[in-house]
Amino acid sequence: MTRIRLRQPIFPILIALLLGLQLMDPSRVWTILLVGFAGTFVIAYLWARGLGTNIQLRRETRLRWIQVGGQIEERVTLSNGFSFPAAWVEFIDQSTLPGFNANRSTSINAGFFDQWTFTATCTQRGLFYLGGAKILTGDPFGIFEAAIHASDRTPILVLPQIANLPELQIAPSGSLGDGQPRRNASEKTIHAATVREYVHGDSMRMIHWPTTARMNEVFVRLMESTPEGDWWILLDLDKQYMLGEGSDSIEEQSVTLAASLADRGLRLRKSVGLIGNGNELTWLTPKKGEGQRWEIMQALATTKPGDLDLGTVLERTHSELSLGSRHSLIIITASTKFDWLKTLLPVTKRNSIPTVMLLDLAPYGESSAENTATMLSERGVICHIIPRGIMELPKLDRSESVKGSWQITSTGELIPVQLPSQQAKG
Repeated sequence: MTRIRLRQPIFPILIALLLGLQLMDPSRVWTILLVGFAGTFVIAYLWARGLGTNIQLRRETRLRWIQVGGQIEERVTLSNGFSFPAAWVEFIDQSTLPGFNANRSTSINAGFFDQWTFTATCTQRGLFYLGGAKILTGDPFGIFEAAIHASDRTPILVLPQIANLPELQIAPSGSLGDGQPRRNASEKTIHAATVREYVHGDSMRMIHWPTTARMNEVFVRLMESTPEGDWWILLDLDKQYMLGEGSDSIEEQSVTLAASLADRGLRLRKSVGLIGNGNELTWLTPKKGEGQRWEIMQALATTKPGDLDLGTVLERTHSELSLGSRHSLIIITASTKFDWLKTLLPVTKRNSIPTVMLLDLAPYGESSAENTATMLSERGVICHIIPRGIMELPKLDRSESVKGSWQITSTGELIPVQLPSQQAKG
């Protein structure tokens, strides 16, 4: 869409004045001035209008999603298809990605183009847009201005970064343990953990014939125990505890911890689910695979603090929502109130084995998490106090962060996608 605006209103006033003088007192001087000013006025209008309908914008970005800390790159091309040059062009970027500003002032000769690349580091998770721009140009006399509005945008999803966590014990949830091999387990699966030599009394059905034939001795299979339980990650984003700012805030540390634990669980081939009490309730049932990884990361990228407290969420999971059985419930919270501890006990009666990740508020001037951790330990709940700065964020390879774009299919498969481009024509 293009709009033409008069920048110098003095011109039509002068033309009207000269026309009046010519009518009242005809003179060659008034005629020359009138023709000169009127001709310039018409030429300026046609020039600005021609630029407004022939300036073309093309934007190319190489990514649709990226992690916090990665770099995103966009190439902007402005071309002039008019028969006359654009003496001045102002490109005003309207992207919503924090820190991304591709503004530029330039001039473009007739039939030529100007191209530049802008790179920015993604410092904030969320759903943002690259695109949307206002292009200002006009005649070289500065009489008229052509404003071109380009509305095409490309969505960019900035995912939370995965941190290198220390070894944090998660309470096992299987009835016979967390998937550890047990000899002669009463609940078998079809998976063999290893083999050993046959001893008197072993069942003939447990003989592992390939190993027996290869070793020329009888070997039997050792079966895994009951399949390991699911992981439910409960992310508490009660806004009254979201202290600090930026990447050092409790909010971002909580989200990073949730993303890192989900990544660890999925790498261990567990089924991982997510519950969140942000601005909107998040409920993703446990699943395995890259498709689930994408769903969790997408939910974590866009979640914001909410008004629902942890006790209410635990109550709802007990009364309204079903967590299932034989699972580990990993609670990430900064709440030091004791009221939610009472709500936690009924939830654990349904084979929900809790592990609490308690973010320490002491560095933010609040009370320490030690008392809450002690009370949890006395009740047999595994609790880890997460101090400020314990999560080590990896250094990303900037050259790798802009190499390609990937899309996840309905089956969870990652496939490369073509470079998206945007064109706006005035």
